[in-house]
Amino acid sequence: MNRARVQVVPVQQPSVSVINNVDLHTSMGHVKPHKPRVASYCRVSSEEELQLGSLENQIIHYTNYIRSKPEWLYAGVYSDKGKSGTDMSKRTGFNRMIRKAMNGEIDIIICKSISRFARNVVDTLDIVRQLTEKGVQVIFEKERLNTKDITSSLLIKILATFAEEESRSTSENIEWALRKRFERGEVVAAQLFGYKTKKNKEWEIVEKEAAIVREAYAMFLSGYNLTDIAQHFIRRGYKKRSGEIDWTASNISSFLTNERYCGDALSRKTCTLDFRSHKTVVNRGHKPQYYVEDHHEGIVSKEDFQKVQEIMNENKTTQSNKGRYKRSAITSRIVCASCGKNYHRFGQKGKITRWRCSSNAKSGLLCKAQPIEETKIEELLIEGFEKRYGMDQRTNDGLLIKQLIKELSSAETVREREQNLLRVELEKCLIAENNAILKNLDVEDIKAKRKEVEETIAEKTKLWEAFDKDHVFREASLNKLKTLKGSDKAIYKILDISFIRAWVIHITVESPFLFTIKWIDGEETVVGQFRGGMYYDAK
Repeated sequence: MNRARVQVVPVQQPSVSVINNVDLHTSMGHVKPHKPRVASYCRVSSEEELQLGSLENQIIHYTNYIRSKPEWLYAGVYSDKGKSGTDMSKRTGFNRMIRKAMNGEIDIIICKSISRFARNVVDTLDIVRQLTEKGVQVIFEKERLNTKDITSSLLIKILATFAEEESRSTSENIEWALRKRFERGEVVAAQLFGYKTKKNKEWEIVEKEAAIVREAYAMFLSGYNLTDIAQHFIRRGYKKRSGEIDWTASNISSFLTNERYCGDALSRKTCTLDFRSHKTVVNRGHKPQYYVEDHHEGIVSKEDFQKVQEIMNENKTTQSNKGRYKRSAITSRIVCASCGKNYHRFGQKGKITRWRCSSNAKSGLLCKAQPIEETKIEELLIEGFEKRYGMDQRTNDGLLIKQLIKELSSAETVREREQNLLRVELEKCLIAENNAILKNLDVEDIKAKRKEVEETIAEKTKLWEAFDKDHVFREASLNKLKTLKGSDKAIYKILDISFIRAWVIHITVESPFLFTIKWIDGEETVVGQFRGGMYYDAK
């Protein structure tokens, strides 16, 4: 192989006190008329910590610790898994805890360290200030700090700055290491379809996959468009690395525009601009790029690659994503019963809005699910809501409105109680299992019970995560309910998709006329009609 030549593409300019020998349960100076309600926050962000089970260990530790203090009331352990401390918006567990504290439901928050709490100075100080104003104390164990004494605000600011600088330093070190590797002609990339990497980092062609790539180039140069090629691959049953055959025009485009298939490599196509947000953007001159010629053996010739680029540039506008709507309240919550994929919203201005199974949108060979008009989705959601609350049997909405307000107001408490009870049940099983092992007793029945609880937690965790993301919908629907006066049929003034969304975890589409709606309490409601082996519209 010829020695690689590295070409650098230039950048184009486009409040708190130190607690000595702290005893957390005696460090609260002010007297409250009730036992302080104590919560804890735990977070892990690295894969290593996740593999070691660090998060569950922290949750069990703080649950036991808080409950072991008779002078405290347990107010929950809140957690986030795999979330960065610099981006608050994605930390649903943290945000839920802060909301409860601001609502007067938590008096004390215990956190392992400031860096676990947040690695952004502005956010840390702002949240601590807001909590202090509400009379909520935050205790950082590692730093031995308690926010009850505002005289130490300077120290908290200094420590929070250190936490932020640690994130900045880590980001800069990674950036420096990447830059040096790029300058040496190394290519940092995930496994690419058509290639495998040897232990010495040399790229080797996987012939079975390479043949698919070559066929894509040959068909495109023969006049086939991207969608035609994708449909051809589906009919032939060609498999992706994932084992799926759901090829799309986008998949084919990635083959045809990737210079690595002709043996070259452009590094740093994307980059991160801010260590706080970790947002990745297309590198349009923000940072230097590195083009390595003849880095590895190409699957297609450079001549064919260049011809394809010329045709792609001429036809850029033909592959625009027309008709796709902006994100809806029910985006990512409608699931196809046939293939398990999500439905997506499609339509054009002035025309009927429809939702289509993403597999069917790629090819009818992947899924036969029919498209659904958005008006039908709303109709069946309303039908499900009416069925859930027996609205056809009510003569006045006053009691229903009160019930709905109470339900939404207590939804988070109910979710936390369910999670805490299961965690306690799991802990009991673990203790019983350990005791049985120590006494040389049979543990099979205990193990079976423990596995059953673990499976229930794993299943419920998906629902809890979906639930935690929907606070904004519950808040909006709660505000709408509070505007009603409870007159006859008042609820129908606000009964639409965005309102009902507050109660919906997901909708499983059996057909365009038959849905199964899973609600926030785990219950399900079937709506629509089924007759004689075929589905019919109720109207």
